[in-house]
Amino acid sequence: MTYADFQSLCEQRHSIHSFENTPVTKEEVLSLLALARLAPSVDNLQPWHFHVVFNRDMRKQLMDACCYGNFVEGAGVLIIVTADLAVEKESKKTLWNPKELEYSCITAMEHIWLGAVASGLGGSWVSLHHGKPHEVLDLPHEEVVIGGLMLGHVKIGEKSAQKERRSLEKLYTFHE
Repeated sequence: MTYADFQSLCEQRHSIHSFENTPVTKEEVLSLLALARLAPSVDNLQPWHFHVVFNRDMRKQLMDACCYGNFVEGAGVLIIVTADLAVEKESKKTLWNPKELEYSCITAMEHIWLGAVASGLGGSWVSLHHGKPHEVLDLPHEEVVIGGLMLGHVKIGEKSAQKERRSLEKLYTFHE
């Protein structure tokens, strides 16, 4: 893969909210999770856990916890990513920033999302309120919900508008 290939992949990634009725298969999900496990993590702790929700009734229950995801039910699958804070005990060194485990999970989510785009699927990030996902998924106390990815086959004709991006010059400061 070249830099240009990766740039093209990143440019193709848009938030998709409208999906075909074509199911997402377990094999498709497993191939994306295989990419997620390659993501970097603090002290290689790999704190992520992926709750793959195919069940429409469960997705409907989880919609009540979605901040901006009132379209989750139409997706082929919802993957809720949690950080297992208990893995901190396995670290060989002190984790100075308590959020590092959660940040690691976000890199895994990005791997899933880019992999989905590369394989012809579309999706969107879903922010979730705390509480309800723990109840619906029966999560242990030490698992923190990071967010969700709804994925599916993009509805034909669905064009997500390319959102305006800030100019590169506004995004950095060189300290020489």
